[in-house]
Amino acid sequence: MRRLFTTAEAQSLGLSPSTLRWGERTGRWTKVMRGVYAEGSGEPDLFDQARAGVLAADGVARGALAGVLHGLDAVVLDTPGRRFRGPVTGELNVDGMRCADGLQTLVDLAPTLDDDVWEQAFESALRKRLASVAELEAALPALARARTPGTARIRRVLALRPPGAPPTESLLETLMVQLAREVPDLGPPTRQLEVRNGHDEIVGRVDLSWEEIGLFLELDGQQHRDQPVYDARRETAVVAATGWLPGRFTWREVVHLPRTTARRLADLAGQARRRPLSTGR
Repeated sequence: MRRLFTTAEAQSLGLSPSTLRWGERTGRWTKVMRGVYAEGSGEPDLFDQARAGVLAADGVARGALAGVLHGLDAVVLDTPGRRFRGPVTGELNVDGMRCADGLQTLVDLAPTLDDDVWEQAFESALRKRLASVAELEAALPALARARTPGTARIRRVLALRPPGAPPTESLLETLMVQLAREVPDLGPPTRQLEVRNGHDEIVGRVDLSWEEIGLFLELDGQQHRDQPVYDARRETAVVAATGWLPGRFTWREVVHLPRTTARRLADLAGQARRRPLSTGR
């Protein structure tokens, strides 16, 4: 991330206005806006501009900017930033910038994203331990009383999560959970199930599973060396221990071919229902 600094910070380090002008002329830093500079000579981008606006106002990053700073899935910065009214309930220091905490950021994002994208951001916030389901549920009554925009969206997404379900482990897993909802009569999957053999030894952990019909899925994100071999061995061990039907889907299939993938998942579920179901796990 490109470092920004204010003229006040520069002066506290002994840099005079003439030194700042010299640095700008030589490309050592670039003026983003009045009172804020960025290191390097590159043209300031949207991210630089949004952060500079917060620094210039001595404010707190919120909304999409906060989501990007926290690294939340699916959150993008498409404008320099919008003004938020009301106090910040909690803040953190992220890369040297005051930033709304995870809970406040999710509340700020709720009116600006659709249900699916907000859920993707929400699951990544849970994964990063920036917020919890309990915190959001506890905040809902106050949000409703204040008629906070996006409260209905938060309620809808929370209602979709199975009680006690862990966060998804990746954006790909979140997308597959969402896609599975389009398959009639399938129901929500169990996430990250540990599978044991008859000796009570853990033989693997599967990404998503439907124990009631004997189906599990593995999702292929970015592959690392030896990963395909490891995945194949784990899948074989899980099938041997359970007799369940395996399915495997890639990022390309889930993201770029969602209708085809949903049909394939429906076919797998139908086939799993027709198979004898093993009671072992």
